[in-house]
Order: sequence, then structure tokens, then C-alpha cells
Amino acid sequence: NYVWAAAVVSSRAFTESLVSGTAGSDGETSVLLPLLDMMNHRPLTRVSWITNDATIGFQAGAVIEAQSEMVNNYGAKSNEELLLGYGFCIPGNPLSCYHIKLNYSRDPQAADKQMILEQAHIASCDHYIRADGLPRDLLPMLRVMVMTETDVYYVKQAMARGEEPKLGQLGLRIELRARFLLAFLLRKKLDALPQIECVPSTENGRQAVLYRKEIESILRSTLSDLDKSESRLLACASKLFADDLHSLPRYVCDNGQQVDTIDEQLNTSAEDRLVAESSDDQQSRSKKPRTVLPAQQFVDDVLVTEESFAHDADFLAAVEQVDIDEDVLLVLFILRIRMCSALPWHTAVQRLESFKHPMLVYDDPDTAEAYGEMMMEMGEVHDSLFPLLTEHFPDVFPPENFTPELFLWAAGVTESFRLEVPAR
Repeated sequence: NYVWAAAVVSSRAFTESLVSGTAGSDGETSVLLPLLDMMNHRPLTRVSWITNDATIGFQAGAVIEAQSEMVNNYGAKSNEELLLGYGFCIPGNPLSCYHIKLNYSRDPQAADKQMILEQAHIASCDHYIRADGLPRDLLPMLRVMVMTETDVYYVKQAMARGEEPKLGQLGLRIELRARFLLAFLLRKKLDALPQIECVPSTENGRQAVLYRKEIESILRSTLSDLDKSESRLLACASKLFADDLHSLPRYVCDNGQQVDTIDEQLNTSAEDRLVAESSDDQQSRSKKPRTVLPAQQFVDDVLVTEESFAHDADFLAAVEQVDIDEDVLLVLFILRIRMCSALPWHTAVQRLESFKHPMLVYDDPDTAEAYGEMMMEMGEVHDSLFPLLTEHFPDVFPPENFTPELFLWAAGVTESFRLEVPAR
């Protein structure tokens, strides 16, 4: 009986501040209002409460026809709040959302990333995703979470100069990584939802199933939107690359060079235009344009991978005769791209000439000390390869293009701008 009575009070009660008309506190008393506390909830319904010292009045925001139900508006409540607080859900509730809590506490750079988030006025790790779009701070927070050590270093340098962190100007790589991470987290949540094999016999069970289906709908809708956003970005990247443009972080070029950035708030119409132009260009080059998914086209045309070695027959023939780790091969290939203007990525690599990985910023003693071990390791790798590679393949690995300094620079490029595109 007590549990029943407590449930009646908790699900029907109003706060005392509604009666008094003054702002309440966390510990204020709950009150019951006969008849009024029986009205059902309808989202977005306009209602007014009129109170004075003697009375409390409820005023509907629209004309109510005879024999129609009087409804209240409990406030901006999702189905999760309604189910837990009142025991029911509303089909198609426009305020329904999925709660996701991001956690980066185990990140080795958690303290620095928290400082960046605070400077960007992003305080909460809790985000509420609705079917109609992502909350404002979710993508900016994800951008910070996927930052590399290099990104963090240069953003902190900008902050030290008194600049606000420009989280929308970190280049296409960060935009993609943020979306890849969110899609991974949401797919993991979706896969973990139990499958309902039969309709429950109780009303409470049916309400719970309604809530579960709505959560599944929000997750699927958001994943679909993310997939479209990723495809647009990948198509944009392919189009930029074809025009010898590259969406690089703002910090890469500090010497007056133009830097092409993906704006923090994506301009869908501009993206669609780029995709359409890319499609038109393909059709003008061939009567039978190749049909390929944007993601695969991006991997094939834009990313530098082991498959890219096929563009450089001399390099491929040389490295097939030696046993070198994949990561080191990519470093060597970056240097080959730098020296070979015929390779598709030459312009992109040229634009990175002025870039310095933090380990190469020698005027910062703390940074140099932190990366000392990495520099020693890269130096040892270089010494294990040269001059042997030059002696056996002098035309492929000329000494002036594979110096220790250039090798460290290329190692910093591959470390800082690595991108893994998930399989689709």
C-alpha cells in the first residue's frame, strides 16, 4: 500500500512553487491538485498556470471542444523521463532522445583535452541525441577527443597566444575521425539492444517495448545521417584532391599559404555542389564513368596506403626485395612523393613542407625532452636503412632526399595525419 501511495504522489504531484508562484528549491514540498493532477501529458501543448494567494488556475492555450480530453504539458520530457517518472511513453514523442556520455579519462592527454574543451566552453560529457539532429556540442567534443598529440600541441600553442580554439578548422581528417568515432559508439549501442521476440502481456511491458523501439529508431536515424555526412565529406575530399586542394589543419601552414578548411558547421548545399561537380567531371572524361562508393574512391585516390606504391613502379620493385615494416614504408614513400612531381600526392606533400611535428620544435625544451625517445628510435630506424638502401637502389633512394632530417619530418607527417577509414 505504501509503495502504491508513494507512486501516486510521485507521478501526480506538482511542486509547491507552482502554487506559490515563486522559484522553488531542490528540497521543496510536493503537492496534489485534485482533478488537475489527473490530466494526461501532451508534448508541446500550450498551457498557462495562473496563481495568487487564494487560488490556482489552469488555462488551456487553445479552444477545447466539448467531450474532448483536457491535457497538460509536463514540460520538455523525453520518453525515458516519462517512462521512469510516470510509467508511460508517447509514440512519436518529438522530445525523445538518446543519452550518450562521452569519456576520455583514460586518454594520456586527458588533462590537455579538458583544458581545450573548457576554453571552447564545452563543459558536459552528457549529450542527448534526437532524431532530428545532433546536439550542438557533440561534434566539437568528439573533435577534441580524436585529436592527435600534434593537434593538441598546436591548439595549445594557439591558446597560449590568446586565441580561442578553432575546433572547426582542424581539417577534414578530424571531421571524419569524429564522425567515425560517433558511428562506432552508436553501432555498438544499437547492437547491444536486446531483440524483442514477443509482445509483453502487461501494459508496463508494452510501454517499455515502445521506449526500446523509439531508442532503436533514433540510433538508426542518426547512423543514417552520419553515413550521409561521411559520404559527402569523402566526396568533397576526392573533389578537392582532384583540384590539387587539401583540407588541412589551420596550424599546418603559418607562412601565408592558403589553407582549405571544412567549416565547423557543414554547408550541405556546398557539399552537394562539389559532389555534383565531381560527378560531372567524371562523366565528361569518360562515356562510361566508373561507379564507385565515395569511401572507396577516397581510399583509392586520396589516402596514401601500401596500395599506393603501385603508382611508383621503381619504389615498389625496390621495397619488394627488402623486409621493412609497413609504417616505415609509408615514411619512405612520403619522401618519394616529395621528390617525384609525377605522383598524385606531390602537391599535398609539398604543402606540408613547413609542417613540424612537435618533436622537431627544438626551441621548446619540454617538448623536445618529451619526444626524445621517439627521435632516438626514428634515428636508429634511419641508420638501419641507410646508406644500404641507397647503395642497392641509388635511383630510388638518392641520399639528398633521404637525410635523417627529412626522414624525421616524414615520420612526423605519417604520425600526425594518419587516418583509418572503417570498412562499410
